[in-house]
Amino acid sequence: MKLPIINLSKKSFFLLAAITFGVMLILSLSAGSSGDEYFHVDFSEHTFNFYKTFSKDTSAVNPPSDKEALKYYGQSLDTQIHIFNKLFGIKDIYTSRHVINSIIGWLIIFLGGLVAATVFSWEAGIITILFLFFSPKLIGHSWNNLKDPPFAAAYMFALYAITKILTELPQIKRTSIILFILGSAWALSLRIGGLIVFPYLFLFTGIYYITHKIFYTKKGFIEALKTVGVFILISLAGYLLGLIFWPYGLSNPLKNPFEALTKMTDFQMFINQLFEGQIIQSNHFPWYYGIKYMIISTPLIIHLGVILFFLALPFRKDIKKNYLLFSLLLFAFAFPIAYTIYKHSNLYGGWRHLLWTYSPIVILAAGGFDYFLKKENKYIKYGTIAVIAVLLFHPVKHTFKNHPFEYVYYNQLVGGVKGAYGQYEMDYYYHSLRAGVDWFIKNELSEDTVIVATNHSRITGYYFRNYPQVKVHYCRFYEKGKNDWDYAIWANTHITPLQLEKGYWPPKKAIHTMDVDGVPIGAVIKRVSKEDLKGFDALKKRKVAEAKQHFKNFLQVYPENEEVLEGYARTLLMERKLDSVIVYADSSLTYNPRQLGALVLKASALNTQKKYKEALACTDKMIEIKDDFAEAHFHRGQALKHLNQPNEAIKEFQIATRHKKEFYQAFMQIGEILINYKQYKKALSIYNQVLKFKKSDLYTTALSAKCHHLLNDNKKAEELLNSLPARNQNNLEVIKVRCRIAMSKNDMQSAGRYLNMARRINNNADLYVLRAMYVLKQNQKEQARQLLVKAKELDPINREAQELLKTITTNQPAAQKPAAKKETETQPQSIMFQKPKEKKQTSPFKVPAK
Repeated sequence: MKLPIINLSKKSFFLLAAITFGVMLILSLSAGSSGDEYFHVDFSEHTFNFYKTFSKDTSAVNPPSDKEALKYYGQSLDTQIHIFNKLFGIKDIYTSRHVINSIIGWLIIFLGGLVAATVFSWEAGIITILFLFFSPKLIGHSWNNLKDPPFAAAYMFALYAITKILTELPQIKRTSIILFILGSAWALSLRIGGLIVFPYLFLFTGIYYITHKIFYTKKGFIEALKTVGVFILISLAGYLLGLIFWPYGLSNPLKNPFEALTKMTDFQMFINQLFEGQIIQSNHFPWYYGIKYMIISTPLIIHLGVILFFLALPFRKDIKKNYLLFSLLLFAFAFPIAYTIYKHSNLYGGWRHLLWTYSPIVILAAGGFDYFLKKENKYIKYGTIAVIAVLLFHPVKHTFKNHPFEYVYYNQLVGGVKGAYGQYEMDYYYHSLRAGVDWFIKNELSEDTVIVATNHSRITGYYFRNYPQVKVHYCRFYEKGKNDWDYAIWANTHITPLQLEKGYWPPKKAIHTMDVDGVPIGAVIKRVSKEDLKGFDALKKRKVAEAKQHFKNFLQVYPENEEVLEGYARTLLMERKLDSVIVYADSSLTYNPRQLGALVLKASALNTQKKYKEALACTDKMIEIKDDFAEAHFHRGQALKHLNQPNEAIKEFQIATRHKKEFYQAFMQIGEILINYKQYKKALSIYNQVLKFKKSDLYTTALSAKCHHLLNDNKKAEELLNSLPARNQNNLEVIKVRCRIAMSKNDMQSAGRYLNMARRINNNADLYVLRAMYVLKQNQKEQARQLLVKAKELDPINREAQELLKTITTNQPAAQKPAAKKETETQPQSIMFQKPKEKKQTSPFKVPAK
């Protein structure tokens, strides 16, 4: 008795294709929007206007900076859907997009089946349809991702055309040529990577000819040259047709497509994502990121099918006939992945950027099973059927149980979704927000005005568009305490793995969760208290005591809230309670080791306590979390500066200014180091940069004046000081520079007066150096030495103090004692040394009698 599966016909293939088509249309209606779908909706308006105005509207070619990258996408499908929605007056534009995208997803499945039928058999085509339809990642992205599935469909369209051409050589049918032109044009109109199908055509046709004896005859060689000529023409036709639907490519067909190719190969958009239990910035993912994601999130039946294909390959009777088609499919899968690894391409969001490579390997897997299903041995046949049924059960169950969240899928290699929880991303494309909104409308919404926070306001706002009483605010999850909201709907993405593993997420008062296989991929939260918001508002106004009380009140309700613990630590830093700052910062980090604000506070406290090595360790953690975090590099620079590593410190401050363009404190620290090492002209250039974004800044102006003085340009120095308002003339920095100028002119009376104005300040190393310089002018070396020692205590890296002290020590006889009182009394008098009436001595100098 023959098994039914062996007798499945071409009609069965198309029947199954029709069934999957209908199912996908129905399932698409309940899908939510994807995370960056709105970008393409907005940009499709620009492309539409480009054609509507006959290219006069150039917003698609020269878009706003926030949409700059989109000009490198063809996004022809987005534009076509935009026209369709306008033409038929469709208001629910996202549902329209999702329905059309599900058709595109079905095309991937259908075309994959057609290629399998061409390469292997109609039975293999049926298996391919089943395998692709029950590939949850592919189906999940077919609901709302109008970037990756459309390109995957166009890629398969072109591959189908190439397989037809290869089977028809040397006599190619006209329909196959038309198919290739359309497929290549479609691919190019969506993404510049579509260019890849052109070399595929030439490469595998070339292999065909050089492996046939006829090629080495005159007739065969001429035939090959004619074929190459035809391919050049159809490639040119496909290229030009593809550009018609791509404004940026069309505006300069020779230059812009290749500029786009360079940009897209090295895409500079970096996103933090959870991978192997760590949050990693996408430009730091290991080389195997894409491959591993494919391995752990495709059904195991695909893995086994590929193994079976290669096991059977030496025994296939059709290998001589079909080796070229097998090679094409393998190359179409492996080459793009290898190229992305070679180019260190920026991948994120799992393997969605590699979705276009998936169908070819599934076809080979289907071919592997097809080979064993056709065996005469009934045990092999029944065994193969049993294996297919067992291994398909997991993705089939996931598909129907977890719709519309199919794309949140992990196979048994990592323990399914539960095993991947806390190790890999869950709802990185924000699908769950629609389900959260639907639940909220049904169960919580009233007529009262309510504020709903979310980590994607465009998606959430769209689904609340008919409810004016709902105000939707964007709010990052780790900034929830600083924002006003009553409810929140958050997708589970960018959440610290420890919080997922320990159950700290969802946070308290999660009144509903959107689950996949029992784990939350999204949550609806009701706010437990607004004491945290009041605390942060008070903190902004520097009402420290008030902020502390609000934070205490909130922590009584929610003691494990990492953000409020950080806020409380900040109040303690403002009170200079450094040990307590570290205690509360560490408490915050206990609940979220990636709480950058807490790490900043801890590093600041450690630097202030002169625990510079511990501060460095703290900044290492910050940079590991976010290497472009300016504050991390700033505090690292601070620590290195005090560890007497000036060059390394300057590098860190420079990195800080690259990531935060107007980072005032970092620029000032660079200037201070340069002055310390007598690089006065370089310091001036730094201060000039600061004055561009902080005009007439008091400290920058004073320090610029100091540089000019040290460069022997007192005129310019005084000019700068005089430019400051009268209210700033008694500022310490101004006084110090005027004192230096006075001493350089040997005007000791004025110098003494300036120093006397600062007589109560005892925590400024530079001031102690000036005092030492003053008394040295009076030949009081011992007193100068004591002052310089104090300067070094306050600032051990102050080179001016070090050099002056070294000069005094070198020139002073070993047995010399401090000057006697009588000798001191003969020194010149100044305001600085006048004894205050009936007040305790406040000046650090001994005051001589009149």
